[in-house]
Amino acid sequence: MAEYRWNQAEAAAGYDAAAEHVHPYYAELQETLLDLLPIEAADEFLLIDLGGGSGRMVEKFLTRFSRANAIVVDQSEAFLQLAWQRLERFGSRAELRQMRLQEDWLTSLVQKPRAIVSMSAIHHLDPAEKQALYQRCFEALVPDGVLMNGDEVRPEADADYLAECRRWVVHVNRAIDAGLIPPPMQSAFRGWEARNVGQFGTPRTSGDDCHETIATQLGYFAASGFAKFDCPWQKDLWAVLRGIK
Repeated sequence: MAEYRWNQAEAAAGYDAAAEHVHPYYAELQETLLDLLPIEAADEFLLIDLGGGSGRMVEKFLTRFSRANAIVVDQSEAFLQLAWQRLERFGSRAELRQMRLQEDWLTSLVQKPRAIVSMSAIHHLDPAEKQALYQRCFEALVPDGVLMNGDEVRPEADADYLAECRRWVVHVNRAIDAGLIPPPMQSAFRGWEARNVGQFGTPRTSGDDCHETIATQLGYFAASGFAKFDCPWQKDLWAVLRGIK
């Protein structure tokens, strides 16, 4: 297996520094996920962030929900080192687990999660892996628990999908020209551009950008057993997919 590209300290630090410039809705999407949690700010509960990277969303979560706990699951040691620096001040309220999303990240939980969130991570799973992950989330959640995936999705039509990918390239190029994105992240994005624009339409495997439509993924939610599922937010290539147990 090839070395996971975000396991390099320089690459992880580059993404952490430039994410809000690369992702046109980075902060808005994080705030949207937290705003949509059907939970009172004073409640005690557990949230799991799948592919939580450097811990930026969990930092906001633990600050807002002052009696809650959170677990960041990510396969990158480099990202988790950044997350620990960011979350250490929360003490035992924050836990880090270095695991792939395809693995059993539920091992040894002391309580069942009331919320599972993810941002810009699950699209790297192939269709079968996505379905298995959504099923695992459903089984893990308490009754009335919520799963929300804020992620890249594709339009139904190939022409629309390619146009959205090209629009993102224009956005990032402007940020590069403005000096907002460090070289390691520039290199990572050029890889994204080559895979998703230069090689548009070629087969995808696990670890690639395995974009799927909103309708397809909500179908996975239904098949997993979620009683309610919808898409409460969408802009360009990004959407929030929500399921309530």
